[in-house]
Amino acid sequence: MALFANESSTQMDKLPDFEEDCPGLTEKFNALNSYFRDDYIFPKMDHGSYWVGWVVIAVYSFVIVFGAVGNFLTILIVIRSKQMRTVQNFFIINLALGDFLICTLTAPLTLYTVLYVFWPFGNALCKVTSSLQGANVFLSTFSITAIALDRYVLIIFPTKQERQKKLSFFLFAMIWTTSIMLAFPLFIAADQKNFDIPCDIGFRLCQEQNDNWERMPISKTTYTTGLLITQYALPIISMIFAYTKIASRMQGRFVNRMSKLSTGESEIRRRCVADRQRRTNLLLASLVLVFAGAWLPFNVFHMVVVLGFQKFRVEYFVLCHIIAMGSACLNPVCYAFFNQNFRNEFFVILHKLKLRKNTLGGSFSGTEYTTTVKKSTFMTPRSNRRSFSTANPPEINNSCDNSDRRRSKSISDSDMNLPLVPLNQHYDATLSSNLQTNQEMLDLEM
Repeated sequence: MALFANESSTQMDKLPDFEEDCPGLTEKFNALNSYFRDDYIFPKMDHGSYWVGWVVIAVYSFVIVFGAVGNFLTILIVIRSKQMRTVQNFFIINLALGDFLICTLTAPLTLYTVLYVFWPFGNALCKVTSSLQGANVFLSTFSITAIALDRYVLIIFPTKQERQKKLSFFLFAMIWTTSIMLAFPLFIAADQKNFDIPCDIGFRLCQEQNDNWERMPISKTTYTTGLLITQYALPIISMIFAYTKIASRMQGRFVNRMSKLSTGESEIRRRCVADRQRRTNLLLASLVLVFAGAWLPFNVFHMVVVLGFQKFRVEYFVLCHIIAMGSACLNPVCYAFFNQNFRNEFFVILHKLKLRKNTLGGSFSGTEYTTTVKKSTFMTPRSNRRSFSTANPPEINNSCDNSDRRRSKSISDSDMNLPLVPLNQHYDATLSSNLQTNQEMLDLEM
């Protein structure tokens, strides 16, 4: 599984016999370093057009900036808010960290190897960057799988809190250990290859060397096939299993809840319950589809190249790699910003940025700002909310969601795990079922 773009050693075999003067040859090799060019330097050597190179730079730049900002905000939101530091959000941070490293390390390094043929950074950095790119991808993928399994235990076994904690620590250790172990063969296989030609011209390539693969106990084909299973097939199977069970549990609770709503209750209330169930199912389906769609082209491309069905082409690699990097951009949206608490904290950060700007202009004081944000974002009376409508999340004005969240929050924020029984010991089954369903749907977003 090559994460670097260039397969340039095969192109070096196409170099002709050099019978030119040294200055002219040096100039040609300087131009040869750029893959995207309009001039043919040597016959039969692959290259891309100049304007395609600029498109590649623009797309990679967007992915890098958008993904880095989104994942950094996700990490910042969880770190700065005590109520967000839950076991479930612990995996969100792990995922955001992996995606942040993909956007800030993997994508820029890959972009460099796409644009330039030669490697000027030395053999040590060649090995480190190759394995680091693989480890970042594995970290992100396995974090997505861990989130699905953690939510499965949380929803299906809501009273097994000790089991949830043990599973969380086990999954965390497995994520990092497996990511490092799977990336280690890339560290061994990657190597800098030196070429020396007449006129004292030398250049270096960084890529996986076939000789290194032959010395390892597994072949490159076996390794690539194994990654297709562990990095793509198994995560999809795990996600489908976990989210199907969760959706089934939610549907059962939904049907039970709807049957207990009296005919005299508001039709709006019924529509709110049904709408929340649809949103939950849509979220679960989108999580699977985003992962499957983003990583399928990348894995298929490497399989057909390793098996010899398709010659390596930089343009095909770039397309598949950018689609895969899109997952790093969409993960903060799917796993964080669909959540009401994340959005509230995000708007608090925006308010603070606005405060700093206004403070420079003398508009607000720090005390005024803190009071304003706390009131406008969370528990402000309706009459006071209107002046801050542009800053409030859309769900703030949803009375159905607010009532469910308030009732569920009274349970989830409690310091002790009390049974859902009123103080007079008369068990209200309908209230308990509603609260449990609401809490499960809210936990799904965490």
